[in-house]
Amino acid sequence: MSVEPAASVAGLAFAVGGFTWLAQAIERHHADMFGRGSAPSPARVARLRVLGTLALLAALAACVFAEGWAFGVIYWTGLLTIGALTAIGAFTWAPRATPRLARVAIGIGVTTALALICFQ
Repeated sequence: MSVEPAASVAGLAFAVGGFTWLAQAIERHHADMFGRGSAPSPARVARLRVLGTLALLAALAACVFAEGWAFGVIYWTGLLTIGALTAIGAFTWAPRATPRLARVAIGIGVTTALALICFQ
């Protein structure tokens, strides 16, 4: 069993973007990004939570698409771990860069997933 490299890239990118968006919905991380005393609006929190959840589901879809349900879910949990650690590192060392990180990661994920679907 070999893991499709494009699925790995897409799954990891979606996981990084998803966890970054979920973390941005937390008041403390929002304050780290935009300064103390700032709080995200309820609409922004809801939007970030929905986008983060959809990105994590897209990571699952990429893994299952490449490996099937038997191994894809296990592979997805591994990619979630790496994605969460990446988001933790980003919020620790460069919290103001995390919105950019999320956009770039999701862009890479979408591009890779489309390539995976079109060229398979």
